[in-house]
Formats: sequence, C-alpha cells, structure tokens
Amino acid sequence: MPALVARRHMPAETCRLLECSACGFRFFPGAMAGDGEFYASLSATPAYYARSRWEFGWVKRRLIPGGTVLDAGCGPGVFLSEISLVASRAVGLEMNPSAIEAARRKGLEVYPEELEVFSRENAGRFDAACAFHLLEHVEAPAAFLRSLVRCVRPGGKIFLSVPNRDRSAKSPLEPLDCPPHHLSRWGAEQMRRIGGSAGLRLRELAFEPVDISVPAARIRDAVARAVGKIPVAGKFLGDPAGKVAWRVVLAPPLWNLYRNSGILERKGFFGLSVAASYNIVGA
Repeated sequence: MPALVARRHMPAETCRLLECSACGFRFFPGAMAGDGEFYASLSATPAYYARSRWEFGWVKRRLIPGGTVLDAGCGPGVFLSEISLVASRAVGLEMNPSAIEAARRKGLEVYPEELEVFSRENAGRFDAACAFHLLEHVEAPAAFLRSLVRCVRPGGKIFLSVPNRDRSAKSPLEPLDCPPHHLSRWGAEQMRRIGGSAGLRLRELAFEPVDISVPAARIRDAVARAVGKIPVAGKFLGDPAGKVAWRVVLAPPLWNLYRNSGILERKGFFGLSVAASYNIVGA
C-alpha cells in the first residue's frame, strides 16, 4: 500500500475498541473508514476478494426464482455471477474501480453509486437485497441498513452477513479486523438487534460451519496432554493417542451429525461468517 494512503488512514498509533453495555456492539470510536484509494490498494492483492463465500450459497437457496436482487458492495461480482440463472435481474453497487471493471468484464450490471443515493432513485424495485461482509466497513451501519431496506418492495427480503467475532480460527491481532478496514465487530446478538432498528423481523440466523481442523486440533492436544502425564510411557504415547482420538471422535458419520445438529455451535465452534435473513415488518 502506498505510504501516503496508509498515513492518511492511520493518523494515530493506537485506537480504542468499545462495547455498548446495552447490546454488546463493539466499535472503534472516531475511526476513519477506508476510501477508494485504500481499497484499490488492498484489492491489488489477488487473495483480497474471496472466490466465493459460504453465505453466497446459503442466500442463493433462499431466493425466489425469477426475482430481482441487489448486492450492495458486490466487489468483482462473484455472488451476482452465482445467481445469474436464478434472478431475473441482478444488480451490484461497488465503489472500487478495479472491482467494477472486473464485474463488468463478466457482463454484470454494476454501478459506482453510494447506496443512500441509489436507494432514493430505486425505492421498492427489488425483491431482495444483500450485503455481504459490509456492515463492519461502514461508519453508520443502521443508516446503511435503512437505505438497503428502502430498495426492497413490501414483502421482500434482506440478507446480511458479517465476520463472526466469535469465530474459532482467529489471531489475537488481525490487522484487517481493525480500522480503517473494519470499524466494528459483530456477533449473533448484534445481528438480531440491528434488524429492529430498520423495521425488519429476523427470519433466520445461521453460522458458517467451522473447519474440521479446529476441533481436531483441540481434541488432539487435550488427549496428548492427558496421556503425556502417564509415567514413563506418556511421552511416547501422547501424540499418537491424540491423533487417533480426533480421527475416532470426528469420523465422517459423526462429523456430519455434529454439523447438522448444531452441537458444534453449542460447544463454541464457529466458522468465519454469521448470516441472517429478514422480512420487512408489516409486509
């Protein structure tokens, strides 16, 4: 990233992360959101935009065939491409010029417009509207969501996803989970609450399944430590016992059962994203 862009977005060496005592929402007060140059620099890294996301498929299965769909913050149009055979019209909004160019090369309908402006000119024109991993980037999430709702007809649906702050695989310090990239952090409770601020009723909340490597590592380490305490033989048997244990406990039939029953989430194992679908209240 160019030094001038980095310095402009990081005027101080430290920032504060606060949590609302009423709803648990976590945010960085006074933080500056990344501008076009910031995201253009980030997107120059090939791995920045995901080739797909778990929630893309989750939402696609819940769309009404033949409906019209808006994707705010569509990036290079991965989700729009995935729903091209489902939706009668799929429109994206994006402010990163390089992402817009990539989407248009695929023949996608993408506009470089702010959602607030677009919503005033396109009120009620869509059957569904989506925002994937976007709320954490904006300075006023509730206002953003109200603009998104304005684009949807009565009886339509809103789909949101955010990085789950309770995800299992995360580092103590993740630079991209801090300003100017992320201005806030979200969990399931905040996804439940924000809908009400925009006149929405939560219909469904879902968690991206955790990768098997996460519980496997915890089982392996726990068994290895326990067996390692056995006098004399423990130091030789600890690691092999840990490997056998996780393969038995997480054998394919059991792993599928855990994933389908929700027991992994109840034990605190979460993947990257939490997603929610909402109905407009009164529709």
